[in-house]
Amino acid sequence: MSGKSGMSAQAPYYESRYIRANHPDRPQALWLRETLLMPTAGDPVADVWVMVFDPDGSGNRALKEPYAIDAASYEYDDWTARIGAATLDDRSAQGVVTGGNRSARWDLRITPGLDAPVKLLTERAYRARVPTAKTTVRHPLARFNGALELDDTRVVVDDWTGSVNHNWGTKHTPAYAFGQVCGFDNAPDSTLEIVTARAAIGRFLTPAATLFVFRHEGEEFAVRSILHSLQTHARYRPFTWTFGGRIGDHMIEGEIVTEPQDVIGLTYTDTDGGQKYCYNSAIATCRIQVAGRAFSRSELVASRRAMFEILTDTRRDAVPLLA
Repeated sequence: MSGKSGMSAQAPYYESRYIRANHPDRPQALWLRETLLMPTAGDPVADVWVMVFDPDGSGNRALKEPYAIDAASYEYDDWTARIGAATLDDRSAQGVVTGGNRSARWDLRITPGLDAPVKLLTERAYRARVPTAKTTVRHPLARFNGALELDDTRVVVDDWTGSVNHNWGTKHTPAYAFGQVCGFDNAPDSTLEIVTARAAIGRFLTPAATLFVFRHEGEEFAVRSILHSLQTHARYRPFTWTFGGRIGDHMIEGEIVTEPQDVIGLTYTDTDGGQKYCYNSAIATCRIQVAGRAFSRSELVASRRAMFEILTDTRRDAVPLLA
């Protein structure tokens, strides 16, 4: 995509630009999103989302503030999103939102790492109509500094690690588990992007496929196509996900798990006007075992610093919907 095309996109269309970052030592994280929704039923809207995970401190918080689509400006050549007084680009995130008796403000500096962007799909899939949802990680190992206030909670962000991300498409993936690790405890330069999803073709859902991009010890091990996903396996439920894959001499087996108290529940509106439930933990735990010709057999752990998200039609009573 290039130019200033988001506002001129035809329904159905959605786009999400977001950052996430984790405290280096504590189970504390932030997640900021700027989203566009152009549904086939209902008015288009631009939303600013502010989420803080802090179950061992002030508690989990979430704020969503809607704006008219005219308040949004998305640039693509100079990758920048603006909704109201909130701005997000590759180097910074600033914003102020107020709604009712609630408010949030933040000022964050982003230092991208040296890693190349992560593309979870093949180049052909990015150009095709299916899958309907596309995703990239612009900066998989970024550093964040600054501060964020949400209601009466102030979070000081001092050299947190996280990512800068971009999602878009004509329809949300009907059901998925998504995971992301921006550095493991014992391998801080290693990253993982993984999804187990069922795509929609008309009214029908495809069988679940697992795609991933794993970077470790200077090598990349990836499964980006449905064909190669035949060599992967995965099962998930709230809130446990086991997965694995083997391509040639490379093998990965792992799990991502979290507890309900570490999860924030959100309501997502799809481009057809329907609603789904998003359950996200930015402080999940990921454990994987890896082996291959290019790197030694080892176990990597990210303790309460992995992202684990499930999108579903089913409401989970154990997790309150905060936005």
